Amino acid sequence: MLSKFLKIGIIFFITSLNFVYSDENFTIKHHKLKISSLSGNNLNKIGIIKGNIEEYPYGISYYLHTEDNKISELIETFYFENYGDHVSRFNNWARSVVYIANPKHGCNNSDEKLYNNLKDNGPTHFNCFSVRLIDKFDQIYGPNFNRSEHIKLNQRESFLSKYLSKNSISLPNKMFRVESYLYRGGKLIWVFYTVDSKLFYKNLNDKNIEKFINKAISVHQNFEEDLKFKPHMKIDVLNRLETLFDKGIFSEEEFKKAKETLNF
Repeated sequence: MLSKFLKIGIIFFITSLNFVYSDENFTIKHHKLKISSLSGNNLNKIGIIKGNIEEYPYGISYYLHTEDNKISELIETFYFENYGDHVSRFNNWARSVVYIANPKHGCNNSDEKLYNNLKDNGPTHFNCFSVRLIDKFDQIYGPNFNRSEHIKLNQRESFLSKYLSKNSISLPNKMFRVESYLYRGGKLIWVFYTVDSKLFYKNLNDKNIEKFINKAISVHQNFEEDLKFKPHMKIDVLNRLETLFDKGIFSEEEFKKAKETLNF
């Protein structure tokens, strides 16, 4: 089934920055997900990569907001749709991408991550989320999925590097990178946020970093709700909050507020 390309993905460049999805609040729909800006800014659609593996479509889209010709916020979305067919083969492909292709990224934990959470219920379902700080172009183009089979995911780096270079767009000093991977029954979706840390905090101390992680977790939880994940399919974050309280990073009031924000 997934043995060869019958159609080749085509990159469509949108070189102007005049495509705005909303006058006030940026929101897009992506395979039942309602995706909003983390920073509250409007983002512009800058390009899309689309193709088919046999009759099964995939797509990667990019949305960008800049300030002073620097990335303020970038969102990448991905889907690979199987229409419920050949689930076992799609199971193997999805796991090869998010687990095997790169041991430091995807659903794998590593020292590079500030936070990583995974819920894996066996072959047909996994759900993972991570946050890290980045400051290099190759980290924006990543993760490097090391020549994954069937879909040429290195197209991602090719598109972004050309677009940013052509438009002379540079990087802020530090950016939060938030990655959500959601897989069920043969269909893989991901949403990656890259956002300037100074939009949230001038001082990146432990407490502020944990506050941002809470904000990002809340966004991921909304994705779980959008996809109607049952409780056993959702990531568990209560232990994290209790640890932060025990270490004195969060006061009792902050602990209670975080629990309310994260629906506990």
